Amino acid sequence: MKKLFLIFFVFLILRADVVNDSNINVLEALNIEDSFLLNPTLQKQYKEYAYRKKRYFLNILENGYDILPIIRKSIQKSNIPPELIAVAMAESYFMLDAKSHKRARGLWQFMPKTAKRFGLRIDSYVDERLDPIKSTQAAIDYLKYLHDYFGKWYLAIMAYNAGEARVVEAVVRAKVDKLCKIEGKSCKNDPDIKKYRKIIREYQQKGSRAYLPLYKLYKKLSHIHITLDDLLRYQPGLKRQYLPKETRKYIIKILAMSFLFNNDEFLKYSNSYILNSGVTPSFDKVTVPGGTSLFYVAKLLHMSYKELREHNLHLKNSFTPPYKYYIYIPYKKIAYFKEHFKPKHFFYVYKVKKGDTLLKIARKFDTKIRYIRDYNRLGRYLRVGQRLVIPMNSKFVKYRVRNGDSLAGIARRFNISYKKIMKLNDLKSTVIRVGQILKIPQRY
Repeated sequence: MKKLFLIFFVFLILRADVVNDSNINVLEALNIEDSFLLNPTLQKQYKEYAYRKKRYFLNILENGYDILPIIRKSIQKSNIPPELIAVAMAESYFMLDAKSHKRARGLWQFMPKTAKRFGLRIDSYVDERLDPIKSTQAAIDYLKYLHDYFGKWYLAIMAYNAGEARVVEAVVRAKVDKLCKIEGKSCKNDPDIKKYRKIIREYQQKGSRAYLPLYKLYKKLSHIHITLDDLLRYQPGLKRQYLPKETRKYIIKILAMSFLFNNDEFLKYSNSYILNSGVTPSFDKVTVPGGTSLFYVAKLLHMSYKELREHNLHLKNSFTPPYKYYIYIPYKKIAYFKEHFKPKHFFYVYKVKKGDTLLKIARKFDTKIRYIRDYNRLGRYLRVGQRLVIPMNSKFVKYRVRNGDSLAGIARRFNISYKKIMKLNDLKSTVIRVGQILKIPQRY
């Protein structure tokens, strides 16, 4: 008897850590029944984060120091549950350049097709999945769409991970199983149940080609109530559970993280400044002409190229696309930038010689054929004497020494001191040889 009382007492202590008004509010915001707080998997995950993995969790928050204000502000404006911050946390650990083996990228781990569907540009010059502001708005739009589709936030979150169709299938299967129990029908012999199971099987075999009948069944069974516990319940003997293992872990992880976000004791431990890291973002957007060099902007603003690049990971190169575009710069430098910025490009003007091809020229300047085509609006052919604008992706031009060249002559051609060329290439003397590759610093 004493042993049973002790077990019950320990259970109450552990239960008290999870079962509280704050966590109930989280569940209600995501349309989950309060009883789910007693789910043992959820309790285990929460305690692991709260006690054994405290430092790990804080490291994730520190990654998001500059990102959290952006997400919070966007979510507040969009009138969706603030708990959805945990989706970004679970997807990328707040790392802007996160990528998966499935080609998902960025803070919200968008796949290319979904990213374009929700307004993110991906081309040879930019990948806006790596833009924290644009990708956050796209993620909010996607989650709102999923909420409209399913009517519940927790289903929207799982669909964000597994896809709409996979969650529709899970809901239909769980409802069909529940229908058997509610009405006492035989799952083997009832004609309606047999028809429903056939629709499910055909979808599993044919995929999108058989989705419409499955979706119609999903709507037809809307009167059958199921819970998150129902969807996560393990079905012995079945290889294909209602939901993929990854998705089952995903929703638990997001709930555990959301509980910690709302835990007063944890916030005290974490020096809550991390979660209140600025009312506004530390950087802002400015529009610049096509081909603007980040090297030039960094020099203009008296900051390192590396720091500026970290705010502009959505740019695939060190220059902007051949169309009017935007970059992010530190908020405190906006006024200075607007006063002193003059359109200036980090290009090299190259004169086409006999025997030149676009491939040769691209290799010479360590760039891509497409960039040269786009910036010069080229047709099929080059002509000798034609001048090409070469967008540069580094601070240097690679120059191959030709017969008759001298270091002084090369320096004059590039309007730079020969001593700078010597220093950059670690030359001990002015002697150079035919075929030697020299790095030439560009002026901007």
